[in-house]
Amino acid sequence: APLRSPGVAGMRSFLRAVARDVKSGLAALHPGSRAGYASERQVVARERTAVTAKLWEDRLAQARASGGVLEAATQSQETLVAKPPTRSSIRYGFVGDAGLLEAYRNPWNAVRVGRVMEDLDSLAGNIAFLHCDDANRNTRPQLLVTASVDRVRLLRKLSLEEDVVLSGAVAWVGNSSMVIRMEAWPATHPDAPTGDLREDDAGDKNKKVKEDSNPKESESESPSPKYSPGPSLSADFTFVARDAVTNKAAAVNSLLPGTETEKALFASTAKRVEHKKKRLKLLKAGDQGLSETLQLAKRTFVESVTRETRTRKELPSLASADAILSTTTKTENIFVAQPQQRNLSGRIFGGFLLRRAFELAFATSYVFGGSRPNFKSVRDMDFLKPVDVGDLLRFKARVLHVDFDHGKDNKVSSHDNTQCVDVEVECFVTRPEMVTSEVSNTFLFTFFVDSQNGHTTKRVLPNSKEDAAHVWERCVRPRIDTETDYGR
Repeated sequence: APLRSPGVAGMRSFLRAVARDVKSGLAALHPGSRAGYASERQVVARERTAVTAKLWEDRLAQARASGGVLEAATQSQETLVAKPPTRSSIRYGFVGDAGLLEAYRNPWNAVRVGRVMEDLDSLAGNIAFLHCDDANRNTRPQLLVTASVDRVRLLRKLSLEEDVVLSGAVAWVGNSSMVIRMEAWPATHPDAPTGDLREDDAGDKNKKVKEDSNPKESESESPSPKYSPGPSLSADFTFVARDAVTNKAAAVNSLLPGTETEKALFASTAKRVEHKKKRLKLLKAGDQGLSETLQLAKRTFVESVTRETRTRKELPSLASADAILSTTTKTENIFVAQPQQRNLSGRIFGGFLLRRAFELAFATSYVFGGSRPNFKSVRDMDFLKPVDVGDLLRFKARVLHVDFDHGKDNKVSSHDNTQCVDVEVECFVTRPEMVTSEVSNTFLFTFFVDSQNGHTTKRVLPNSKEDAAHVWERCVRPRIDTETDYGR
């Protein structure tokens, strides 16, 4: 990816030239594997889910209809157009489409959550594209990049026995970024968004996603006894816009929330964005950014677990049998990013990376807990660097922490003896020719794990004092910090 520097313009130009030279060198080392994918004719690979494939083809059709073809456009978008939140939805016709049901079925006859996450990213990308489009055939479309995915929560199990609606709309807009609120609903839920496709549309690539600029107010009807209030799954996708030619930050169209629900969502999302910025500043400040109460809590946790870790290492035969080191829970996989996994911009599809990370985290939790885990949530899902075709990707996962006190929050399992297991996944872009390995993505998944068949879930100890501080920031602080809305 092009390198960026906060220095003077001349230095930026120099660094861009260096980046181009490095990229050319890598292409030479891998003939035919890296060069040209970003500029090739845009096609949708068969490896994508039926829903993602249809969404991408819709986006390509909309881009051509509005004149948003990069080769034909000559100007950057300078005039901004204020737009209301436009809701887009798509329906999984599981009841009437056996082929679609089979594509999304896991070994336990439940919905493959990883595949739904792919589709969430695709639909969020379509929504972001529609909001940024200025309908001017002379301006080139902006390059929209997924920066992070926050607050992904499974509040109710997704079932293959009923149709499911994915829906989303722009919740908040900044200068060059926007947050898309995505949700999944049972299609028959009285509060499910209107404007969705008919039940066979998820597998029909010739039909477009319908947009509803006046979605039904969720509070206008009360849910039927069959369903609890609210969606089955919710997530916030943050996109940043860049000029496709200069790679500079690009301003996005402002948002005009109209209904009281849209205004409330805009205000709450803006508040969370500010909280996240504050949290990043606090992380840079270290312990100085913590209140006295949180400093004491962190110090107590770090000293306690570090002492127990030392005992586990130095006196293993005498250490407590109910705890293990986090290093013993590690799993990983490694593979080459193939051209079939690229998105419409020629880079590796973020939804694909999200699904692979989820599936590795699921397996890691499964091996650790001894019973099939139930997905709860994802936090701190950050896309730090773009991934290119031909990159060697290494996913590393490990259990960071086990929470024995929050299993009562379990709404997706019938067992009482349940723990929350936090699994961290890091994706590394490894380039053996350059002897480099950089983190491109980080994920933190939480699963419910049931203690069954006499098996007791063990506690997990960090490997060092520094690791203990990392575990506290990632897993413990979000559950106790009520001062800054940290991680919520």
